[in-house]
Amino acid sequence: MFSSLRSTLLSILIPAAVVISGVSVVVSSVELSEQVNTAFDRALAGALKSMEANVRTISGGLAMEQSYYMMEFMEYTISSQVYFRVATEDGLSEIGFTGIPLPAEPLQNNKPVFYNAHYLGEPLRIATVIIPSGGRLNTYQDSRIIIQAGENVSDRNAFINKVLLQNLIQDVATLSLFVLLILGGTLLALRPLRKTSEAVRLRASDNLQPIDESRLPLEVRPLVQTINLHMERYALKSREQQQFLDDASHQLKTPLAVLLTQVDYAHTLAKTDEMKEVLDAIQTRLNNTVQMTHQLVALSRVHDAADQLRTKAALGTVDICQVAAEVVDDLWSLARSKKQDLGLELPDAPVRVAGVHWLLLQALTNMVSNAIKYCPKGATITVAVVMSGGLCVLRVEDDGPGMSEADRAKAGHRFRRGEAGKAQQGSGLGLAIVQATAHLHHASMHLSMGKDEKGLVIELRFYPAPLLLK
Repeated sequence: MFSSLRSTLLSILIPAAVVISGVSVVVSSVELSEQVNTAFDRALAGALKSMEANVRTISGGLAMEQSYYMMEFMEYTISSQVYFRVATEDGLSEIGFTGIPLPAEPLQNNKPVFYNAHYLGEPLRIATVIIPSGGRLNTYQDSRIIIQAGENVSDRNAFINKVLLQNLIQDVATLSLFVLLILGGTLLALRPLRKTSEAVRLRASDNLQPIDESRLPLEVRPLVQTINLHMERYALKSREQQQFLDDASHQLKTPLAVLLTQVDYAHTLAKTDEMKEVLDAIQTRLNNTVQMTHQLVALSRVHDAADQLRTKAALGTVDICQVAAEVVDDLWSLARSKKQDLGLELPDAPVRVAGVHWLLLQALTNMVSNAIKYCPKGATITVAVVMSGGLCVLRVEDDGPGMSEADRAKAGHRFRRGEAGKAQQGSGLGLAIVQATAHLHHASMHLSMGKDEKGLVIELRFYPAPLLLK
């Protein structure tokens, strides 16, 4: 199973940075040790030159002038205890510390050799050179002169360790900063992906618009383009299915209208009560089918409008008070036919919301029509527009049978009808249209009990137009 892109990048970059830093520390430590040893060896080489300059072979013997003064100067220069030795190659004459180890390899004339050895239980760094005597020594053979200078390496090692520790601290600080940069860079590089993922997750289920790839990394764009292509195919298929439903709904209108006309004509020819009762039942069913067809067409128009608004334009500005007045005027005669009191309560000033006029008109018409249909004779229905908590509220309140809490929780689902509505003819699409319209207008639909736990209150809560359009 693959891990996340962030953990994959971090699991590669951070260990690689640690390994590279470790190798760098080892290499720099070796180079530092070599450079420090070279610098200290130069001091030993200088001591050999000074000793060579002070070697005397007067009267065939071996001597060295100002040796102790010279050693004090060497100790001051090297900052460590210094050992010296001047001797003939045959060992008959010797000055200084006796027994300082010689190198394992044979010595060549005038060529200094540097090596490590132990002397008197101490670790030493020794410089040795052999020079020709030029026949000035009274020896059996022409013996050469060996000059040696050594220093205790404890101080040298302490200095090297101190410098290495300082370098290690710097390297650790640099590595820590580098790791932080890797973490920050990885999070920053993946931030557009997280924002895009969050934006897609919060989308509505029917929003199939392409994902904006302009701010995404170039490496991710091919994947996003493929996803957009897939959504485009799905959207095309959905539009084809929706078009089929639209065409079918429109095509049903004509035969249904013909059937209603024929049933009305059959009423005039009916001779018996049984025949009239059958025709009444057929007419009732046909009227219900016509209403459902109109509701399906209305729901289809809402979905089409939602697609057009997402792809083409933003919402306009609508006076919700004017919409409420138009609906009450259109349905007032229907309410009066059932002896119902249909009232309108509006504020003194217009209240504007961001929306589409005909969609809001359709939604409110469904809300008021449902109230008229399901309320008994003599009921009171009130359409009101109020401002509450910074929101514009379009409210329809009645004192009819109302809805149970379970029915209110499921209101807005297509073809879902409450218990009280099952006794009436209906399609179960009225509140579904209202819910879809509210979603399109960035509003919310709320259902609650009326006053004294009687009746039903349906509210659409909108943001005022200036807030939504900013």
